[in-house]
Amino acid sequence: MFYASPGFGTMAQAQSTNSAAPESQQILIRMGDETVTATLIDSEATRDFVAMLPLSIRVNDHMRREKTGDLPGPLSENTERVRTYKIGDVAYWPPTEHFVIYYEHDGLSLPSPGIVVLGKIASGVEMFDVPGSVDVTVELID
Repeated sequence: MFYASPGFGTMAQAQSTNSAAPESQQILIRMGDETVTATLIDSEATRDFVAMLPLSIRVNDHMRREKTGDLPGPLSENTERVRTYKIGDVAYWPPTEHFVIYYEHDGLSLPSPGIVVLGKIASGVEMFDVPGSVDVTVELID
């Protein structure tokens, strides 16, 4: 089952292609010796993201609530955006082509144009609660 963030309707099952995010598609995110998995939702942006994998991303701490880093290119903007987030959300910030992992919540809304939620980390997200920049790798789980 796909993770459905507020603002997302019923998610249609993706077609079987190399760049599709099929039901229960997961990614592994590694930081040093620690790893977490995230379950992806089905969207055009997510399929674009999956097509870029595997990735190594230098992520910076932002507002002590999220890690953000540059993707190699844009993802589809033909996907609904939201201005709220939950701890564990893995998202795309379109204005800057950033990959984002939310590890804390400060109660604030996100500025316009909002984020595109790509998936959800169910547990272990606290590993990202470290100051400064870190390197992460993201890969598809077969």
